[in-house]
Amino acid sequence: MPGSLHSAERAQLVRDFLRQQELRAWIAWRPDELIMLSGYATFWGASVLLYLADSDPVLFIPVLEPRDHIPAGLIVREYPWGDLKCSDPFAVLTEGVRSETKKAGVAPGQVGMLRSAARTSLPIQAAEQIPLPESFCETFSALAAQPDPKKENAFLNLYLQKTPEEVRAIRLANHVAGIGVQSFRDSVSPSISEAEVAAAVETAIQKQIGQDGIFYARGWAMVQSGPNSADSGRFNRSSGRRLQNGDLVVLELATCVNGYWSDLTRMEAVGELKPQLAELLRVVSEGQQAAIAMVQPGVAAGEVDAAARDVIARHGLSEYFTHHTGHHVGFRYHDPGFGLMPGRTEKLAPGMVVTIEPGAYVPEYGGGARIEDDVLVTDSGNEILSRESRTAVS
Repeated sequence: MPGSLHSAERAQLVRDFLRQQELRAWIAWRPDELIMLSGYATFWGASVLLYLADSDPVLFIPVLEPRDHIPAGLIVREYPWGDLKCSDPFAVLTEGVRSETKKAGVAPGQVGMLRSAARTSLPIQAAEQIPLPESFCETFSALAAQPDPKKENAFLNLYLQKTPEEVRAIRLANHVAGIGVQSFRDSVSPSISEAEVAAAVETAIQKQIGQDGIFYARGWAMVQSGPNSADSGRFNRSSGRRLQNGDLVVLELATCVNGYWSDLTRMEAVGELKPQLAELLRVVSEGQQAAIAMVQPGVAAGEVDAAARDVIARHGLSEYFTHHTGHHVGFRYHDPGFGLMPGRTEKLAPGMVVTIEPGAYVPEYGGGARIEDDVLVTDSGNEILSRESRTAVS
């Protein structure tokens, strides 16, 4: 499909899934589903994709939806959300989907869909999503087969391995995130507030719109400094605290570019660190490098986690490493799929993109540290997609 990230490889993966699950169509409506199935970043968050096994996908968009970033290869149908003359645009949408499935000769029992809206990504207009009716999923469920957890889990497995086109899109998200990281490093100084640093990062990211084919770029920067950084293993949020000499500063950064996601964490120091904090940062960095070295095809997720955890434990900090070592990323800030955590036996495979993010958070030291990169599993090992935003501190 010229001009589309929905490559022949992704199309084959989806059609293989439909055939294996004895389905002939899939109804997708969550933003990350639309990105994964078609490369389309929904603006309002109320577009629906009917993916057909035997013909081109049909995309239903609100009449107010921008058309300038709809990928090639999709049949586009408008429905009248935003038309004040229409009292029930969702009824028109439902009938449109029903009509297309009937035209394709697909019975409801041959159509799959995910019902849950939990853990999904955001549309471009994240601040004002269309208020979908409470009956939305129930209405579309009438056009699909009965819920089947096995089929739904098989669909979620489509998220795990990215095609080369998708990797390029995730690499671009990491490149833009790296511009935000540089702004973070340039901004860190005594007396500036956490919120001011975060604002500088987000501004630098949004300024990339209009460059390198970027029609959407948004960052969510969360900055924690000094004693606040010891909380960053439990939650991330910026406050009005002003940075001081001797602080460790954590940047947790989610970045979405054209619908694809990067997830990074970076550290900076304000002036000279106390020996305990400097050692904490060194140990976390060593643990991360050990885990990255383990990322290669055929390695179990738990083994990657153990590589980081063992380093941190050897330095007496195991109780302060309170979360997993990583997760899948790319179609969402946190993609579906197995975590890199103790005891997980699932194996890494080429095309997977995972975060590697060990940390240790020690209130008694007055700070915490986490370093996070997005790492692609290759045929022979790994590639750090976020390498351009790394420095000696991280």
